[in-house]
Amino acid sequence: MKLSKLPLLVQEEVLHNMSYTNLFLLSFLSRKVKKLIKSSQMNRSKMIDYIEYECDSQQEPFVQVFYKHDLYEELMVIAKNKDTHNEYIQLNVSGKMIDIQISDEYIKPIVRFQIDENEAVISSMHNSFLEFFGNSVEFRWKACGYNNCIPHLQNLKGCIKFSSHGANKETLENFFSSAPAFKWIDVSADGKTEPSDPESKFYQAESIQTLQLRNNSPDILSHFQGKQVVFKFGHCNFLDVISFVNRWKSGEAYHKLEYLMIEVFWDVFPQNEILNAIGPKHLDEMKKPPTHCVPKIYIDYFWSKPNTDPITSHVYVVRETNNHVASVSIQERFIHFGVWNKTEDEFLKIESKNNQQLDGRITGRETEKLTRQRHVSTTPFSSLHSTQKYDLR
Repeated sequence: MKLSKLPLLVQEEVLHNMSYTNLFLLSFLSRKVKKLIKSSQMNRSKMIDYIEYECDSQQEPFVQVFYKHDLYEELMVIAKNKDTHNEYIQLNVSGKMIDIQISDEYIKPIVRFQIDENEAVISSMHNSFLEFFGNSVEFRWKACGYNNCIPHLQNLKGCIKFSSHGANKETLENFFSSAPAFKWIDVSADGKTEPSDPESKFYQAESIQTLQLRNNSPDILSHFQGKQVVFKFGHCNFLDVISFVNRWKSGEAYHKLEYLMIEVFWDVFPQNEILNAIGPKHLDEMKKPPTHCVPKIYIDYFWSKPNTDPITSHVYVVRETNNHVASVSIQERFIHFGVWNKTEDEFLKIESKNNQQLDGRITGRETEKLTRQRHVSTTPFSSLHSTQKYDLR
């Protein structure tokens, strides 16, 4: 049965229940079919968070569609050509004839390429994804180590999780200098391995998470230019923390910062010394302060919490250049720093409104409790036990 012969509503229902893999392949039939698919999937496409190329050491990426609310769908695999008895189908993908293998051996289609055509095939597939999913969709390339380059493609940002143990610093610097912008970086470092260039794309990543046991004065804390950063150190010089806060307050650095967390394993932060040096302001200790929390850019595990750790603190600092506020929490081995997209006046209004609502709920509960007590005290004794009989003899 031809899809075009069915009523429009039936066509849309059929397409709605198809996977994106099948829809993508179906879109190559004709421009008319592609247009129908795209128009019928508008609501579904709005649920896409990003599309990821998850690469292995052979530079053979799995392509996956990640939806909002933690769901994802495998789309296809892009891999080297192999001598198999399976037949390929050829599709004209963005002006290049590409072999696609579909068989019962594999769950998803495999786009095959010759070794010398790797970059050209990936580029053609990417352009086709852009045409199919739209130019507004974000793409991510999840690299496997730092020995292979990340391609420069439209709307694509790099992601990498690696250990720098035994790494050559020059190799790392070349990797980051040749890569596109980074969405997130997760690095375990044995000693000092950060790039020496303060303008390295390493420091420009939107999110960095790093574990460093030996380095107690990391350059990341000074040079970071992104939005979210999580540090886990063996030791941390608290003077670096003071410098960080004061540079943020002055407007000298950290213009995009949303959230910072520092955890140390073998130290305790001197709370009073840090607070005395950063000139904080304090909310009324008798009132509940606003809670800072933002969506995480980097989810290190699939089951991890989607948001940053809540910061509920009576201590805050104000930025001189725009009067914006950051909540500050210092607790023995942890420092949390959360930047609000609010001026101090707006921040204080949130605090006031939250406590008015809290006072209203408390007053409401007290009134309800008092009403019940009054009702009990004015109820005749006989009516309290109307369903029971007592022998008073």
